[in-house]
Amino acid sequence: MSLSSISNQVNHALAKVTWDKEQIAAYLAEEGVTSVKKALRPDGDPTQPLPVILGINTRRTYFQSATLFFKRAEEITDEGLLARLLDPDIIMTTFEEHYTNAAPGTVNKLLAALEKVHLGSTKLGWTKEPCPITSELREWVKSFRDDSDVRSPRFGYKPEDAERVISYLNGKKSAYALAAELALRCGLREDEIAGLKGDNVDLEQKLLHITGKGGRHRQVPIPDDLLSRLNRSKQYLFTPSASWRAGFRRTVIEATKALGIEISGVHRLRSNYAQNKYQDFITQGIDEREARRRVSELLGHARIDVTYKYIPKDFSA
Repeated sequence: MSLSSISNQVNHALAKVTWDKEQIAAYLAEEGVTSVKKALRPDGDPTQPLPVILGINTRRTYFQSATLFFKRAEEITDEGLLARLLDPDIIMTTFEEHYTNAAPGTVNKLLAALEKVHLGSTKLGWTKEPCPITSELREWVKSFRDDSDVRSPRFGYKPEDAERVISYLNGKKSAYALAAELALRCGLREDEIAGLKGDNVDLEQKLLHITGKGGRHRQVPIPDDLLSRLNRSKQYLFTPSASWRAGFRRTVIEATKALGIEISGVHRLRSNYAQNKYQDFITQGIDEREARRRVSELLGHARIDVTYKYIPKDFSA
């Protein structure tokens, strides 16, 4: 495949599954139907996706959303071939990295766009792999907002459930148990954990020196028992790769399923950290705004208002 940019590849894939006015008219004449959409849907079920794109506006929306998605995937993986970016683990990594707070309608349109990109890639002979947008992936994406009584997107587990996840992973001697504890007790992002170096660990000050999103630097206190378990002699304490992060994510999902916890996600452990710290500050007599400001600094956010994505108004543990 000689196509260079992600946008060109997405454009060619979508072109392969887009019908123009002439194709639509020909289908209507040949099949003798009045509605192309109804006729094309499997068993006429309106909830089923169409096998082609019929509208210019739909094509434009799919192109914009899929191009942005795969450019973000390319940044994460350094992989420029669309066919390889259609890997389920890469798609999950990109969703959790960039879309955990997206509106349900945005996510649904994006999933539809990714399906069409895969279908077009298949027709072009770029891939023979099955479509990565499975019912399981849809349920996983839905879990970003399916918070049960936790109330809102991106908010954490119930406090006792977060501890149960950690205990479960430690009991299984999981290779990801320590990483999960760093998310819960230090509030690190998934990529910050994956990229954590021995040099980032300050033994004397009991701090982690973290460079987060936007190149923002912050210092995060680390509990003594966690500090003693970090191998500072290693260049990377874990593995800064998409496959390691995907394994981390799958392990947490499997743990929550085994424990009967209805929601899942590595990022929710970071949300629990934010909530726990906020509650600590409030207990110390610090007012709400200052407590949010301190939590914002610990999370590596540039704005205090981002804390509302982790800690709802009138929050109480």
